[in-house]
Amino acid sequence: MNSAQASLLANTRADFERASTMPGFCYTSAEWYEREVESIFTKEWICVGREEQVPNPGDYFRFDIVGEPLVVVRDGKGIVRVHSAVCRHRGAVLGRGKGKCRTFICPYHSWTYALSGELVSVPGSPDPMDHAAGFDPKNYGLISHRTELWGGFIFVNFDRDAKPLLEWLGDLPELVRNYGLANMRLTHSHVKTIECNWKIYFENSMENYHVATVHTKHLVGKATVAEFPKTTGPYFPLFVPAGITAFSDLPVIETLSEREASGTYHLLVQPNLQLILTSSYLYYRQYLPQGPNKLALVHNWCFPENTTKRPGFAEVAASYYERYEAVLQEDMDVAPLVQQGQRSRFCTPGRYADEEILIHRFANYVIDKVNAK
Repeated sequence: MNSAQASLLANTRADFERASTMPGFCYTSAEWYEREVESIFTKEWICVGREEQVPNPGDYFRFDIVGEPLVVVRDGKGIVRVHSAVCRHRGAVLGRGKGKCRTFICPYHSWTYALSGELVSVPGSPDPMDHAAGFDPKNYGLISHRTELWGGFIFVNFDRDAKPLLEWLGDLPELVRNYGLANMRLTHSHVKTIECNWKIYFENSMENYHVATVHTKHLVGKATVAEFPKTTGPYFPLFVPAGITAFSDLPVIETLSEREASGTYHLLVQPNLQLILTSSYLYYRQYLPQGPNKLALVHNWCFPENTTKRPGFAEVAASYYERYEAVLQEDMDVAPLVQQGQRSRFCTPGRYADEEILIHRFANYVIDKVNAK
């Protein structure tokens, strides 16, 4: 990093009233992106999915994050595990999509692994590893990663020295306790790719300032000025007193307070999870960076299990997906324009509007992590 870049970052780190927005190289530089990967995505807890995606032993799905291929599986003892989906022989990737299996078999030389990760078979006759001095199958199982569960979500961390998940989450579990996340069920999911840096879309989700311009067809009149509750966890909270809850056609979650039932929480859990908690359902989004200029977004909808059993639920839920998709598309249309502008040599840091205080906090989180590395 040169002195000019350091000076720009210092301007972002100023108090909110005097701070400038994050400089363009933070959104476009391959070097900066790699520093984010090493200091953030390999150190923080990453949401890979929901427990109901692997309800039974042998159920698995593949998941990639910042170039790391993973396989999420429930083993024979019912334990949810996350392994690197990389064969320990020559590095071929194991598993495709999702499914059910008894073992993982490498598509290259058929090395076979138990669901718990142990290497259980090296096929060939005579034994192809006889000549390999000191070879012990016990030392060549799949690389397994720290995996912890909360609220029905599955998290992985590549850092073996990281805090336990519940300690890391701070007061988030208490904030969302009334929503009963563990009793939610995933009903719809899909992936879309956007030509923008992951932070641009993350920031877009932290403010309502853009709503009056971007969402004139779907949200104006529904979303009001947001509130920013104080927290002790690794997340950025935004509460909208009306917002998406105004769409609700399904029963209100019975355990919600009056305030919760009349508004919507937008919670950005660093670095890859967004929770949108409404009076009747949960929408969550996973951010999967594909490099400095591309982002894959996994869009997911969850409803309380009792709601999913109501007559006609599928038809009503489909209308939710359709309406929300329209809002999402408006954001996905504008995000690449921001990315394009950040690449301009004439793009200079701006100033934060009143409703963009969370973006300032997020920028400082990123800078702190990258500089610490």
